[in-house]
Amino acid sequence: MTDIPVPERSGSMTPTMLSPQPNAQADRPPAWWVYLLLPLLHFASVKLTFLCAVSPENEVVIWLPNAVLLAALLHFRGRRGGWMALLTFSSDVLANLPVFPPLQAVLLSLVNLTEVTLAYLLLRRAGTSPALDRIQDLGKFVVIGPLLCALVAALLASLVLQAMDGVTTPYPTLVLLWWFGDGLGLLIFTPMLLALAQPAPEPIRLRWQDGPVLLFTGALAGLILSGQSERWSGVPLTPNLLLPPMLYIAVRFGTRWTAPAVALIALAAAWAQTTGHKPFGEASPHELILRTQEFILTLSIVGMGFATLLSEQRALTRSLEDKVRERTLKLEESNSQLGTLSTTDGLTGIANRRRFDEFIAGEWRHARLTGQPLALALLDVDLFKHYNDRYGHQAGDDCLRTIAQVLGANVRRAGDLVARYGGEEFALVAVAADETSALAMSRGICQALEALGHRHELSPFGVVTASIGVAVLVPGEHDTHETLIRRADRALYQAKANGRNQAVLADDAAA
Repeated sequence: MTDIPVPERSGSMTPTMLSPQPNAQADRPPAWWVYLLLPLLHFASVKLTFLCAVSPENEVVIWLPNAVLLAALLHFRGRRGGWMALLTFSSDVLANLPVFPPLQAVLLSLVNLTEVTLAYLLLRRAGTSPALDRIQDLGKFVVIGPLLCALVAALLASLVLQAMDGVTTPYPTLVLLWWFGDGLGLLIFTPMLLALAQPAPEPIRLRWQDGPVLLFTGALAGLILSGQSERWSGVPLTPNLLLPPMLYIAVRFGTRWTAPAVALIALAAAWAQTTGHKPFGEASPHELILRTQEFILTLSIVGMGFATLLSEQRALTRSLEDKVRERTLKLEESNSQLGTLSTTDGLTGIANRRRFDEFIAGEWRHARLTGQPLALALLDVDLFKHYNDRYGHQAGDDCLRTIAQVLGANVRRAGDLVARYGGEEFALVAVAADETSALAMSRGICQALEALGHRHELSPFGVVTASIGVAVLVPGEHDTHETLIRRADRALYQAKANGRNQAVLADDAAA
C-alpha cells in the first residue's frame, strides 16, 4: 500500500514523462511532514469549499479537495500513493460527516478517491509531465482530469445522492453541477499546487506599471464581485472585465504566480455568488451557478493557458540560446584547433614555416618601432641525409622530434619562437636578445644535442649533431626581416664549412 501501481505502456517515452523525469522528489519517498500536512491541507480545502463555494441550495460551485491529492500524486510520482490516498480519504470522510450521513459520506469520499486515482493513472499512462509545464501536458490534463474523470465521478456521485438522499433535483442537473464543480477544482487548484511545489524560478523584476495594474485588478474585482454597481461611467461591470488583467498577469509573472491569482479570483467569484452578491446578475440558482462556473472556466483557460504557453516558449528560447552558446563555443574551439593545426608542424609538434614567417615579420615591425635587436638562429642537422640512408626515414622522423624537444628545452623565454624551417632545418627567433646571449643559447643547444648521444655512425662525431648560424640585427630604415634571414643563413654555411657541430655568429663583413 505504499505506491500506486502504474500500467506499462509500449513505445518510447519522452524525458518529460512521469517515471523517467529527473527530479530529486522522484528518487525518494515524501518526507514525514508531508503525511502530516497532506490531510490537514485536504481537510482545510473541504472546509474552505463549504465556506466559500456552496450555495444556500447546497450546490457546490467549485470543489477543491480532489486537487490536493492529485497534485501530491503527480508531484511525488505516485510514491507512497496508497498512504496518501488513505490519509485524504479519512480526511474527506471526517469533513463530510457534518454534512452527510455516515454511509453517504463514505460513499462520496470513495467517489472522490476514484476520480483522483483514475486521473493520476491515466495521466501517467499518457506520459504527462508531472509539473504540467508544457501546453500539450496541460491539454492532456484538462481532457483526462476535469473533463473525463470528473464526469465519471459526477455520474457515480449523482447516483449516490439520488439513491440515498432522496434529492428532487433531476439527475442530469446533478451530474452537470457535480461535474463542473469537480472539474473546475481540478483545473484551477492542481496546477496551482504543482506550481508552488516546484523550485522557485528566477526572481521576477517588477516594472513600474506592475503595481498600478495589480492594484487596479484588485479594485476592479472587488467592485464587480461585490455586486454593488452594475455600471461604472456607463460601462457594464461584468466579471469578464477581469480577463484582460488576468492575461497581463499571465504574460508578466508566469504560471507560478498566475495559478494563485486565478484561484483567488475564482474563490472570490464563488463566494460572491453563494453569499448573495449576485455578480452575474439575476437568474435562477442553477443558472447563476452555471454562469459562475463558466466564468471560472474562462478565467482559468485565459490565465493558465497563456501562462503555460508563454512559459514553454521562454523555456524553448532559453534552450535554443543554450544550444547556440554551446555550439558557438564548440565552433570557436574547433576554429582555435584549426588555427593551431594550421601553424603547427605535424611531425614535431612545434611551429611550422607559416607560423615562423608570420612571427618574424611581426617581431621585425615591433623591433623597428622599439629599436631593440632581433636575433635569429638557423639550425641544420649535420649529415641528416646520411642518417636517413643508414637508419631509415622512420628513424629520421624520430630524430627530428628529438631535436625539437631539445630546442624547446633550451629556449625558455616566453616571447621566443622555435619552428621547423623545412626538412632538417629549424629556426629560433629570440626577441630583444643581443649577440652574446643569442650565441650562448645556440652553443648550448649544440652541446645539449651532442651530449644526448643519439647514435649516428656515418658522422665523424659518432652522434647526431647540428650546425647553427646566428644573426642579430637592429632593424634599419632599409632593412627587412629577409635581411636577417640571409645573414643567419650565411652564418649557417660558415658553421658547416668550419667543420659542423658548432654555432657561428654572422658579422657585418659577412653580410
